[in-house]
Amino acid sequence: MKKIIWIATPLAMLVFIISRSGASKENYEVEFEKYWEDRHDFFKNSAGSPFVQKNVDYKKVEVFPFNSDYRVNAKLDHFTTREIVTLSNSDGTVTNYLKYANAGFKIDGTKQSILVLKAPGFGNRYLTAFGDKTSGETTYSGGRYLDLEIGKSDRIEIDFNKAYNPYCAYFDDFACPLPPRENLLTVAIKAGEKL
Repeated sequence: MKKIIWIATPLAMLVFIISRSGASKENYEVEFEKYWEDRHDFFKNSAGSPFVQKNVDYKKVEVFPFNSDYRVNAKLDHFTTREIVTLSNSDGTVTNYLKYANAGFKIDGTKQSILVLKAPGFGNRYLTAFGDKTSGETTYSGGRYLDLEIGKSDRIEIDFNKAYNPYCAYFDDFACPLPPRENLLTVAIKAGEKL
């Protein structure tokens, strides 16, 4: 049976990475390097890694060099009604999500926005799948994901340097939500994980 990727994937990886990260206040480029080292270590060694579970050798995936231009401040515009959106998954199935907010920001001098979605019944878990002009070229054609920390403020930081591939970029037996139409950015995001 296919697995819905984003529910278990980021949670297991986040627990693994946080357990290794400690509380030190390193500069951001060091934090960036550590973030990706921990992700690679997770894939190579963790019991929660699909590579380990499937007994497949993990070959380190390349990432774009750190670029502070891809750390942006965004304004959240929350939806006041509980509107449902249906997303297609990589295996042809569909999944329903609640529209949570639009996150508007500027990148490369152009206005962009990402629709932030929430899965009913999964607490404070948000889906932020996006595609951009690198999709299908230097990055996975099915888009990439971001983990957003959303508090009570109407401002959030979006760090595309931490954009990552869903598991279905590596294995066909995962069902990954594809980016909604609203999240197909008109710029090339040369940050985060490559393919």
